[in-house]
Amino acid sequence: MKKPQLLFLAGWLGLTSLAQLAQAQTLDPGFARPTLYSPGFVYSALEQPDGRKVLTGSFARVSGTATSSVVRLNADGTIDAAFQQNLGATSNVYRVDRQSNGQLLLTSFTTTATLMAGGISRNTILRLNADGTGDATFDAGAGTNTASSGSSVDFSLPLPNGQVLATGGFNSFNGTPANNIVRLNATGSIDATFNPGTGPDDYIGTSALLPSGKYLIAGYFSSYNGVTNPAVARLNADGSPDRTFASALPTGSSVDNFAVQPDGRIVVAGYFPYATVTNGLLRLNADGSLDNTFNSSATPGSAVYSYYGHGIEIQPDGKILTAKHDGTANLPIARLNSNGTPDASFAPAISSFNLYSMTLLANGKVLAAGRGSQFGSRPNNGLLQLNTDGTLDPSFLPSFQSVGVIGNVVRQADGKLIVSGNFSEVSGQPVNLLARFNPDGTLDATYIGGATLLSMPQDLALQADGRLLVLYSNSVQRLLVSGAADNSFAGNSLNFSSATADRLLVQPDGRILVAGQPLNSSYPAIVRLLADGSQDGSFSPAFGSGVDRMSVIRTLALQADGRIVVAGTFVPATGTSSSVVRRLDAGGAFDATYSSTTILSGIAAGTVNSIALQADGKAVVGGQFSNVGANVARLTTTGTLDATFAGPSFASGSVSKVLIQPNGRILLGGLFTSVSLPANLARLLATGAADASFAATAVPSSTVRALLVQPDGSIVAGGNFITVNGQPAGGLARIIVPNVLAALASTAVAARTEAWPVPAHTTLTVAPDASAHPQALDLIDGLGRLVRHQEFSTAAPAQLALENLPVGTYLLRVTYAEGVVTRRVQVQ
Repeated sequence: MKKPQLLFLAGWLGLTSLAQLAQAQTLDPGFARPTLYSPGFVYSALEQPDGRKVLTGSFARVSGTATSSVVRLNADGTIDAAFQQNLGATSNVYRVDRQSNGQLLLTSFTTTATLMAGGISRNTILRLNADGTGDATFDAGAGTNTASSGSSVDFSLPLPNGQVLATGGFNSFNGTPANNIVRLNATGSIDATFNPGTGPDDYIGTSALLPSGKYLIAGYFSSYNGVTNPAVARLNADGSPDRTFASALPTGSSVDNFAVQPDGRIVVAGYFPYATVTNGLLRLNADGSLDNTFNSSATPGSAVYSYYGHGIEIQPDGKILTAKHDGTANLPIARLNSNGTPDASFAPAISSFNLYSMTLLANGKVLAAGRGSQFGSRPNNGLLQLNTDGTLDPSFLPSFQSVGVIGNVVRQADGKLIVSGNFSEVSGQPVNLLARFNPDGTLDATYIGGATLLSMPQDLALQADGRLLVLYSNSVQRLLVSGAADNSFAGNSLNFSSATADRLLVQPDGRILVAGQPLNSSYPAIVRLLADGSQDGSFSPAFGSGVDRMSVIRTLALQADGRIVVAGTFVPATGTSSSVVRRLDAGGAFDATYSSTTILSGIAAGTVNSIALQADGKAVVGGQFSNVGANVARLTTTGTLDATFAGPSFASGSVSKVLIQPNGRILLGGLFTSVSLPANLARLLATGAADASFAATAVPSSTVRALLVQPDGSIVAGGNFITVNGQPAGGLARIIVPNVLAALASTAVAARTEAWPVPAHTTLTVAPDASAHPQALDLIDGLGRLVRHQEFSTAAPAQLALENLPVGTYLLRVTYAEGVVTRRVQVQ
């Protein structure tokens, strides 16, 4: 008797549309392109004598107007448009200081950074004229860019005669030996009359010019030119050590910031290995001896570094403003009386602000530069002006915004897209960290998913019933379709380090895998939750001291048989830890049949960011590594390197995301360049060779972090990019591209493909068309996940086991040499 034949779903995978017949991929004109902004932050603030303020930071808009990362505000908070026009594009600027003639010094502590501002580029230090144009007469040459790795100038001290004292952590400047300190002439050349000898034996963080013409320096050093002076030293005008100054700080001290009082005493903030004071504030007398009249035990510490700006300010009345580091949620600025006791009259009531620097203004108010550490109802301003009593001055609240970033994208069954990332505004609307877009790309304003989030989610996963799992700040939250919290879910007590649980994965049976970096070796790097969010006690990965274990898992993929391929850091019971790819069985134990030797020797030099499983069970891994392939490699089903995979050569960068298309081709997203591939978004053939049909016609301007393929074959990409091939894209783009969907087999082949019983229970029998050369069959759940895979060894009917699969509708895909046949299967 002829077996009952399931309905043939022509078009479930989609027939090739006219648009997809185009020769190259293009942005989908029917998809609205959002604009995303996140709260920006300010590094340093400088007040000019005329009341205008020059600011540096990480921002692209100020109070709704596009700017560079350096801006000058008028006294009323409006943008100085003329200065902004002269300034033009800027990059790598951290600190700004003013010379006596009104010119501005811009400094970058970033290693080998090139500064750009005012139409010129310079290494390490750049000087602007007072109107914002670049001063081409000042050129420090290579600066610290020729020095050892990690070298930098952290502070450029303007001197009255136009010279500059540059300090930091470097061993040469413009090719000339210079140990952490150098004095530059007004042209930027090295002043040969300044002779520090061997200089300090470690980093100098900050410096000051004293009324006597001598210099005070502070940092992490213990001696200067052979003279012992822990963390603080005084120099003569020629750079030699002033032997009349002897630092009383204990050996091992370090100073991050200091300020000199009018009477010559020095308030220092940093680390001091005393029994009673460690991270805190001390005062030295003018000769370096400890001032025991200062109430150091009651003062807070400082976590502000000089490369941003001031962490201590001395008021004209002798009171001391200092960065506060006491673990509370208050604004991290405290005011002390002149003897170091807390000043109770200064009581800032602003919460959750990360301070980078402070500036005491001429009117006694204080500018706090930094960033708000939470989203929500209050503005996340990067610059706050405080009144003399510490209260917020609402008359000066400019807003600073950076370009937003999308980290994850998932697609609902109705075609809507849910994205997470770092953003607080989407297309002009306030939206917090989690947004939903309609199928046409417009914002779904009814979605409230991000209302309670305080930081960017690490990962998203959709359940089969449409509820959303959000991995966020060491917990898993579940949201209803509306975005409201699902209070029946109990996944909020994970033992991962804060914000370092990296990946979520929902199994076909509804259980949830969570992986990342645990609090310590007493906890595993991967856990499994039951469908209600409680811990699954049957899942027992290795952890603890003295055992082979994964200490960090950065990405994972689930095989159809329930085994889990993971990538991260493997710590053997004996030996050296390495970056590896391994496989766990369904209970969490290491799978001994999966090779790790080849991977240990191959990917140990880098990291794996993404794993994608092919239909045949092979794993394509992407990341940043050079010993295996170059950022992309393929592993066999036993974990060995697949030598048949001819991966491309990358010139730079790394792969963030790997995705296998329905037709088996391999999508790559990241931040990379390659001779054979388009930048940042590329595609490989199944062999690993570059796909010539994927042209450089839709190149994102920056990192691609998320990828998905829609049923119609279009590709959705999310990330840091703001344009795609020069067209605005705002971090989320839908791209029309050919060669995505699997080709459909002929109607005759489909008619000769049979499957039974209907509905299926424990086993599904599939009888292929023997004349069409059957290759494999796959079963895919409602979220597009592969749950079963089986190769055809002959053309005889094959049995596909269905045990432990949840009841529901699945897609059966039968792959032939000439194409694919798909059927809908009901499992009961």
